[in-house]
Amino acid sequence: MPPRISSFEIRFSAQLHSPLASCATLTKPESDVSFENLRAFEISFVDQYAVPGKRFDAAAFDAKVAEGNAKFQDAMTNEKFKARRPVLKDLADQFKAEAAHLRKKASTGKITKALAAEMKRDINDNYDHAIAKKTE
Repeated sequence: MPPRISSFEIRFSAQLHSPLASCATLTKPESDVSFENLRAFEISFVDQYAVPGKRFDAAAFDAKVAEGNAKFQDAMTNEKFKARRPVLKDLADQFKAEAAHLRKKASTGKITKALAAEMKRDINDNYDHAIAKKTE
């Protein structure tokens, strides 16, 4: 039988570890924060437009794509390390391809929950790979 852990031990452990976790967040390099912001934008984009049965609004979709393109352009322009810019360019190109694919599916009413889940998985894989690949 596993040892029993008291609620005090759990609270104490949580208090001990939470300041450490917040320090790690505060010291994240600016570039990593930029990558995570772009990832969050893309995930929310999929959440907003890859909804089965939702009527496709081309104007709103195009505005959101333009917003995404601007975010990627800003990230590339503001990136201090030139070696990371090609990684951001690859992510921007992947966003454009995902937006085109989503536009085609949404405009023909072929959005499924499986498509949305697959797109989000691909986005996360792309960013995990990009973050691991970027050079300091």
